[in-house]
Amino acid sequence: MNEGCEGGWPHFHAYFSENGHLVSEKCAPYQAKTVGTSCKDYSGCNPVAKVSKSYDVGGGYGQSSEKRMMKEIVRNGPLNTEFQAPSIF
Repeated sequence: MNEGCEGGWPHFHAYFSENGHLVSEKCAPYQAKTVGTSCKDYSGCNPVAKVSKSYDVGGGYGQSSEKRMMKEIVRNGPLNTEFQAPSIF
């Protein structure tokens, strides 16, 4: 549902973090793939954190800017974001 390494959607990351919970890297290590795995594979992982509120920097999807993101990092810390890399990347 989140496309994992094939793009991913920060909105879904926020949704899952607010409506579920986050688990440790030890229990659910990053594998650079999503094919062949499902959420139930990690159902035994204990919750370690929960996001209480998420929002779009700039007020809505696609309305942010580099300057707004820099201000957000200074004021509130890390961002969950995405970028589109050209094939040469």
